[in-house]
Amino acid sequence: MNVRLGLLLTLLGAAAIMLTACDTTPPLSSLNADTDRATLIALYNATDGPNWTKNENWLSDAPIGEWFGVTTDDEGRATSLYLGGCPYFTTGNNLIGDIPPELANLSRLEHLNLSGNQFSGGIPPKLSRLASLKSLVIRGGHLEGEIPEELAELSTLESLFLGGNQLSGEIPRELGNLPNLKALELSTNQLRGAIPAELGRLTNLDWLDLSGNRLRGVIPSELGDLSNLEVLYLVENRLIGGIPAELGNLSRLKHLNLSGNQFSGGIQPKLSRLSSLKSLVIRGGHLERKIPEELAELSTLESLFLGGNRLSREIPRELGNLPNLNSLELSHNHLSGAIPAELGRLTKLDWLDLSRNRLRGVIPSELGDLSNLEVLYLSENRLIVGIPAELGNLSKLFGIYIAHNQLSREIPPELGSLSNLETMQLHDNRLSGQIPSELGNLANLNSLMLYNNRLSGEIPPELGRLASLERIHLS
Repeated sequence: MNVRLGLLLTLLGAAAIMLTACDTTPPLSSLNADTDRATLIALYNATDGPNWTKNENWLSDAPIGEWFGVTTDDEGRATSLYLGGCPYFTTGNNLIGDIPPELANLSRLEHLNLSGNQFSGGIPPKLSRLASLKSLVIRGGHLEGEIPEELAELSTLESLFLGGNQLSGEIPRELGNLPNLKALELSTNQLRGAIPAELGRLTNLDWLDLSGNRLRGVIPSELGDLSNLEVLYLVENRLIGGIPAELGNLSRLKHLNLSGNQFSGGIQPKLSRLSSLKSLVIRGGHLERKIPEELAELSTLESLFLGGNRLSREIPRELGNLPNLNSLELSHNHLSGAIPAELGRLTKLDWLDLSRNRLRGVIPSELGDLSNLEVLYLSENRLIVGIPAELGNLSKLFGIYIAHNQLSREIPPELGSLSNLETMQLHDNRLSGQIPSELGNLANLNSLMLYNNRLSGEIPPELGRLASLERIHLS
């Protein structure tokens, strides 16, 4: 028994020696400005340095702090390496090839940006040895493979931007162990599996973007524990189930976008607790049921986009109490009933889209009070009676779309006062009478669609003054 134990210990010792011999990373105590220079030379040689867009002073005898994209400290050690674009502007520096694992030798590196280049292969796991790293940004870099779980060892990391690549596999649950992480952006990859509940432990996180992947399952309720979160984007995945009520706990959240998923059920009423929310966007999310009237409690809300779902019943009149709303988009749903006159109180509104629903009744004259409105979409509903003359008060309007309804009566001549109007689509209604000559005052009009109505009389010669007109259909 003792002989076997001794043999086992000998074999383990030999294996440890072999593993140490295979590890080419120098000990931290031996790293200095010279090893930093050697590491940068390795990067240059591995990524076709002569053909970089900018490579001033690289491989020269100048201090590496004078090499393009390199910043150093007082001892000449590299602290920042910027050879890529800004996180969301991914024009890089034409680096081509593999990211050399030797970058792990830049032991004082705090910022690494290699975005917008043309790498092959994946993220070297050895980058986890960059013990001082605060930001790792490699967006749009053609990276493949899985996200190394070893990145969870970067205890000082504050920003991780890896979007716009071809990364696959699951999101490592170990990333939930990064105590200082403030921004996590993994969008537009090929990531699959579930969103790790462990991400809910990232209590310093203020930005989370997992959009444009192949993520499945439900939104973890643990994301409601991200008390500092300001931005949550989970757009264009394959998420199912309901929207967790716990998201209503995110008191600092400003922007929430859950569009393009396969949710069941309705809009979570507890989202009304998001006291800092500026934009709520859930387009094409398979949502059903009614729009919760509680959303009217979102006093800071500026944009509400809920189009392309299966929402039904009436538009809550309480939405007219949102004092800062500038965009309201509820198109492509199953909404019914009348357009609430209370929407006319939304004096900051510049975009109103209620098209492609089942709305009935008249167009409220109160919509003429929307003094900042620029676009009005009411097409493809079941609206009746006439077009309110009050719409002629919308001096900032450049697009009016009220086609495919059941509107009758005459076209109000007051619409000729819309001096900024570029597009007027009133076709496929039951409008009657003559075309108002006042429409000839619309100097910026480039599209006039009045066909498939019951208009009569002659075409006003004043329309000949419309010098900007490109499309006209009156048949």
